[in-house]
Amino acid sequence: MKISERSNPARYQAALVSAALRSGVGHDASDADLDQAATMAGLRPPALAESREAVRGALQCPVDFMDVTDSPDAVVGGNDIGQAVFDAASELRPLVVFDHDGRPVVMVPQPVEESV
Repeated sequence: MKISERSNPARYQAALVSAALRSGVGHDASDADLDQAATMAGLRPPALAESREAVRGALQCPVDFMDVTDSPDAVVGGNDIGQAVFDAASELRPLVVFDHDGRPVVMVPQPVEESV
């Protein structure tokens, strides 16, 4: 199933974050790095600057609930973690969270449509 950057940006960005993590791309990834990670994952390279920014942001500030990673940029404080989760949900952008073994997991905000 193809993931569309324009019709489902959060899902596309999450897929690109996963692809970047698998390929070892860091938060300082160049456009070429992100394009290559996308292509290797079977995605189209990102066309929107917002997608590139969201991916870099997710890679730069992962959430570490258990303080299991050595990442100097990881969000580890209770209030900071809450704010990071709230911001990702509010902005409909992916969030990288480290599990209890220090493995990165990509979380995708999924808005709930209200019935009319």
